[in-house]
Amino acid sequence: MSKKVLVVEDEEYLHGRWHRELDSKMVLVSALSIEEAEEKFSANPDIDAIVMDACVPGDEPTTPPLVRKFRSTFAGPMIAISSLPEYRAELVSAGCDHESTKDSLPQKLLEVLGL
Repeated sequence: MSKKVLVVEDEEYLHGRWHRELDSKMVLVSALSIEEAEEKFSANPDIDAIVMDACVPGDEPTTPPLVRKFRSTFAGPMIAISSLPEYRAELVSAGCDHESTKDSLPQKLLEVLGL
């Protein structure tokens, strides 16, 4: 059974890159907005992990409330992604378990999911 990962990131090209790198190893469920993330989270109760960008959209962290909301019902691993360490730290304090740069995400997901 493939692991299913919700990826919340507003840069579409990154979804494409990660799909190319990871599709043979897991199922990625892409969300480009906070609203879409909430919809996909509700529609996929079998999610094994969540990847959360800090700024969806924009240049300031907008997703910490979403992390807290998901964390209230989701016990699996959550990975904070951002190019800025302080934004990743903000997501970790909101409830993410791990952090990663966007470039290192494929390796981090494989590690966190034990694949």
